[in-house]
Amino acid sequence: MNYWLLTTEYPPHYGGGISTYCYHTGRMLAGKGHTVTVFLPDEGIKDHEISWDGPVRMIRFSPARTGLEAHLGHLARLSYAFACIVRDMILKFGKPDCIESQEYLAIPYYLLQYKLMKYPEFAGIPIILTLHSPAFLYLYYNREGIYQFPNYWIGEMEKSCIRSADWLISPSEYIIGEIKKHFPVDETRTSVIRNPYHFEDLPATQRNIRRNSMVFYGKLSPQKGVFELFAYLKELWDDGFPHGLTVIGDEEKVYYPDMMTMGQLIREKYGAYLKKGLIRFTGRIPPAKRDEFLSDAHVILIPSRHDNLPYACIEAMSIGKTVLASVQGGQGEIIQDGINGFLFDHRDPGSFGKKLNQVLSLDEASLTRIGKTAMEDIRVLLSYEPISHQKMAVIDQIPQQPAGSTLFPYTRSAYPDATLSVKADRDPKLLSVVIPFYNLGNTIRECVASVLASTYKPIDVLIIDDGSADKDSVETLKELERVPRVRVVHKKNEGLAATRNFGAKLANGEFLAFLDADDKIHPDYYKKAITVLEQYRNVFFVGAWVQYFGLKKDKWITWNPEPPYILLHNSVNSSGLVYKKAAFEEGGLNDKAVDYGLEDYESVINMLSHGFRGVVIPEFLFYYRIRKNSMYRSLTLHKTLYSYQYISNKHSDFYNSFAPQLFNLLNANGPSFAYDNPSFEIEVHSKNILPRNTVNRLKTVIKRNPFLKKTALRIIKILKLR
Repeated sequence: MNYWLLTTEYPPHYGGGISTYCYHTGRMLAGKGHTVTVFLPDEGIKDHEISWDGPVRMIRFSPARTGLEAHLGHLARLSYAFACIVRDMILKFGKPDCIESQEYLAIPYYLLQYKLMKYPEFAGIPIILTLHSPAFLYLYYNREGIYQFPNYWIGEMEKSCIRSADWLISPSEYIIGEIKKHFPVDETRTSVIRNPYHFEDLPATQRNIRRNSMVFYGKLSPQKGVFELFAYLKELWDDGFPHGLTVIGDEEKVYYPDMMTMGQLIREKYGAYLKKGLIRFTGRIPPAKRDEFLSDAHVILIPSRHDNLPYACIEAMSIGKTVLASVQGGQGEIIQDGINGFLFDHRDPGSFGKKLNQVLSLDEASLTRIGKTAMEDIRVLLSYEPISHQKMAVIDQIPQQPAGSTLFPYTRSAYPDATLSVKADRDPKLLSVVIPFYNLGNTIRECVASVLASTYKPIDVLIIDDGSADKDSVETLKELERVPRVRVVHKKNEGLAATRNFGAKLANGEFLAFLDADDKIHPDYYKKAITVLEQYRNVFFVGAWVQYFGLKKDKWITWNPEPPYILLHNSVNSSGLVYKKAAFEEGGLNDKAVDYGLEDYESVINMLSHGFRGVVIPEFLFYYRIRKNSMYRSLTLHKTLYSYQYISNKHSDFYNSFAPQLFNLLNANGPSFAYDNPSFEIEVHSKNILPRNTVNRLKTVIKRNPFLKKTALRIIKILKLR
């Protein structure tokens, strides 16, 4: 097989669990004759470099090679960079037989999105997701802000990956159960395969045991049970227990509730025991130094509160060490209590002290016997031969579905799916593009030309003139009436919402798109959008990333419109979507009561509340013109607040079903009208520039003086529109 592996960590610069897993997986598969390529981000590389690490081909690439630093947060941009480098290497070397990725930090998110959008480069490639420790669990365990951006959004992307991958592999049953507490896992496409591990026996001279020496080996974090471990030891030390603890591992993890590193926190809280010599820190050690630091330990402590299958436990057992671990983790699935190690239970706090004293009282022969059993069990359970066979068996059973599924794997299913049938009065395959028009004669030609240049056929254009009075605009419409496939309909002025609805009723196509008269589309937008609409029976509208032009040349990254985020902030190019027309008519008609420029956003919420879901193509296919005097640029704070209030009241039942999440998102990130991109950190707050009494007196004076009042309003409006 030609096997590609995506990872954020790989030796020698990384020594964590993901790094160790990828190193052994690469060598395991290469040893069986497969061609293995590892993709690894590297900030020190300008574009990408190809090299070899033994039998494994390495493709290191710069996350900045996409040029989207200002438009995508770091981790979302990393995922996008993975998709781009994989696409580029497919075009260079051809398609791999399989791609495997970690789920942590959602690095395959965009790769999976492109496959779901039916991009030919990714068609037919099975994508496997290996569960290590998703950030949405890791942050929860470590008491970090899981609703703060970008943490929340990375969690949403990880969940999407879990739903979208062709198959899930987990090294433990434990982590599957933990994920299921927060997010559903399809166990019909999930397999438990232990992490591979190959090791050489330590020389007998390195197996000498220093009696009563205790070692904690791993990263200092709440997830690893560090708080409980020190609480247990404090109780023992206070009762006269004389033996100290050596802490080996990274201590720089920040504990956000106290805004201190874990090392600082432990040193502060247990300073008295440090002075007594009962605690010794070594910090991080290079992987090559592991055996030197662990070889003489009497017992290795793995007190995890929540863990998958920690390599710290595997490595300790592989060198014949006696391990005392918690049952709360995947290590409890490979340790047999009293046979190849020992287990305690955090649910019974007294069990730690009992088990520790039991281990420390063992004679040399017992420790040697348990250590040898541990080594042999790791060799049998995790050796390359059985693990590679299990992995190939999983790949062989991944369903081969050339047409793919007809259901898009949305992250949430907490609201009803809808179904539609094409009505008899529709022209099958026809796309009707409705262009609302009002006095925009200087931009309409460019708009129509972009539609007629579309690679999708058949297509027709319906310009709905909303009572234009501008002479040049009227003349331009007369010209366009003579253009083939363009129809112009005149009506009295009623506003944008009514004009869109009017055009939708006149449209004849099975598919419907709206395009404002000053915007444009990429030639491939409609073709790619309708490919998705035809593929999935639960997708009813499609959007794209946005490229601004005109007065502003910025970019806007849009996202699949899923609650709860979409209920707080518009995440799609709602003025330029492509629909199954029947769905728009049933659930998307514009509401004139919110006709301040957010009527298209309300339409999206209305569609979703009816079960008509949509997706976004992650490509810049929609061009939005920034110009003076546009409706959007006149959107003031008060218009925005009114619109949000109206939308949430109109769809109160829909909002209520996500109330706890909405509450937490607003608490963590501030008012949602100020959001822009959830992949970036955001901090919204307010404070008075002047003392409150001064502000109130100043407001009173201005309100009582007509001239000052009008002047102040004029100044505020100018500032708001900048």
